[in-house]
Amino acid sequence: MNKKLKYVLVLSLLGNLAIGYIGYKAYTYRTHINYWLERYDHAIAEFSGREEHRAANDALGVPSPDVKRLVFFGTQVISNWDVGKYFPDFETINRGVDSQRVAGYLLRFRPDAIDLSPTAVVIEISSYNFRPNVTTTEIRDYVVSMVELAVANNIVPILCTIIPPTSDFTVYEHPDYHVRDTVAAFSAWLAAYTGEHELPLADFRGAVTGADGYLRPELATTQVDLNGRGYDAIAEALRYALDRI
Repeated sequence: MNKKLKYVLVLSLLGNLAIGYIGYKAYTYRTHINYWLERYDHAIAEFSGREEHRAANDALGVPSPDVKRLVFFGTQVISNWDVGKYFPDFETINRGVDSQRVAGYLLRFRPDAIDLSPTAVVIEISSYNFRPNVTTTEIRDYVVSMVELAVANNIVPILCTIIPPTSDFTVYEHPDYHVRDTVAAFSAWLAAYTGEHELPLADFRGAVTGADGYLRPELATTQVDLNGRGYDAIAEALRYALDRI
């Protein structure tokens, strides 16, 4: 075999190896892209919660003029609540999504509240939104945005003060941080904000806390969830707010 032919064979072999390597890297990159794309799609779907009630929303029609439709919007405090039992004078629509952060509320506020054309929407925010890495200013912005969207669509927004956890709750990453104190301060802001804008406020916090500012254990099933007596208490607080509508 002459020298020239040897060079051709070597170059051909190197070319084939390069093509194989490029193909392998392209396959690897595509696999990684698909993996992260699937994770992104899952995170967006879970974060927004828009799929949770899509079918039920599609099945709902516009309420007749003589029907008072009341949407309950929030997390598991709402989703676990038999609202129809407590408020038979309304057409109650439960739009709770378990463990959702308030940042995700805005992503589903239109399909799960505005588009349902209710008389009023009850907006509940859970205490696990309050952590050292989340500013209360950010949470205020979300609340104000939902209020303005509701008012612009002729829906009465009913805000609720924040239900604190029980006294044995700890943020393990930040043991010196007390959710109870931030919840109390934010609830005070809610009271001032609703007073300034003449909006109804349901004092859920006041209905279920003890003198220490924590959720009373006899009203709870877990550190953050209510039992039947707890729901009786916040229902009474909401009825008081509904009298203002």
